[in-house]
Amino acid sequence: RGGENKRNPFNFLDQIPEDVVFWGIIGLNGAVFIMWQLSRNRYEIERDPGSYIWMQRNFTSSWSNFSSGRIWTAATSMFSHQGFQHILFNMFTFYFLARPVLSILGPRRFLSLYIGGGLVSSFGSMYWHNRIKHRDTSSLGASGAVFSVNAFLACVAPKMIFQIYGIIPVPAWLFVSGVFVFDTFSAMSDKRRETDTAGHVAGILAGIAYYLLKRFGL
Repeated sequence: RGGENKRNPFNFLDQIPEDVVFWGIIGLNGAVFIMWQLSRNRYEIERDPGSYIWMQRNFTSSWSNFSSGRIWTAATSMFSHQGFQHILFNMFTFYFLARPVLSILGPRRFLSLYIGGGLVSSFGSMYWHNRIKHRDTSSLGASGAVFSVNAFLACVAPKMIFQIYGIIPVPAWLFVSGVFVFDTFSAMSDKRRETDTAGHVAGILAGIAYYLLKRFGL
């Protein structure tokens, strides 16, 4: 046990209760959402844009933010939502699909999947919009991280039934494949610009890659 701890300094994360990880992620997303609402209200009521601009600079992912030295935004943006429907959809999906993955991987590996998937989503989005589409696009939301968890679960249990919006039953493999194809097409054709479809695709690929790494013991 001592040798294992020496090899990996993050093994202590497995001592964190799963409920703390699960509710901690939801709570962090909720806290940042409240920060957005407060900054927006201050701008609308007091006409002071300072806090809103600060949120834009520190909780959205974009090439301008990253290249200006705010490298933390690649991570903070994955806990950031401005709209109620946005956070509701992401946390609704997380609530029902994250627990089985957390049970399979344990806290440390789950966090590496979730945070790693979010980072791959952020960097994939920045690369796509800046290098391929030649525009600087701001992005935020937990979608990339959540999709990495969904994709991993679909690889582990492809016949598991996902309930779209809690109503429509779809096999996990079909749901993830459908989202991947639809968002890839949307990103390439510039459809749905209001949604970071490139970030979704990158998150799904990150989840599949994580599964393959674990499957083949890498």
